[in-house]
Amino acid sequence: MPYLPTIDLTPQVKMLLARGALTLNPGQWVRGEKGRGRFLRTDPRTGTTYVSWLQPGDDWETASQRFHRACRKGYIGKYRGLYAFDKVNRVAETPPLRKKVRAPVQMPLFPYKAKDAVHA
Repeated sequence: MPYLPTIDLTPQVKMLLARGALTLNPGQWVRGEKGRGRFLRTDPRTGTTYVSWLQPGDDWETASQRFHRACRKGYIGKYRGLYAFDKVNRVAETPPLRKKVRAPVQMPLFPYKAKDAVHA
């Protein structure tokens, strides 16, 4: 496994990630204002960088499980292929069917006969 150094998430690095000039691998260690964590992805539309941060008192197992859940939830890395499968199998939220309201029957004011329609 190649050595990937810890990257400092400075404002300049965040800007490069947002614009696509710099790419990081999912799982690469980063350091930011919240401490250390593992990089997940950067949203190209908003420029938001998503990181699975380490919490105080975390052991290796807990931190790896948190990163794993974040990858599965965000379809990141090897779970990217599951997005198309889950999208097809997702139950679409359909609005409830509207009930038909029957309009009241209006009676004609004058008696109507079929022969009257022919001469109209």
